Amino acid sequence: MKYSLKIIFGKEEVDKFISNIPLTKDELEINVKEFSFETELELIAFKKGINEAIGWQELYLLDND
Repeated sequence: MKYSLKIIFGKEEVDKFISNIPLTKDELEINVKEFSFETELELIAFKKGINEAIGWQELYLLDND
């Protein structure tokens, strides 16, 4: 079984969605991304990472290798 998650990116688009204002076709194509995962654990880990990043304007992944 595959797991998936859709995310809306962009302050204006998120505000519209929360206010029940439909996004335009262009907004949907540009600002909505779908991610797929092989396991539920991968999905949960991804959600945790996304939730930790909310509110930050910029980030850089440091590689531990």
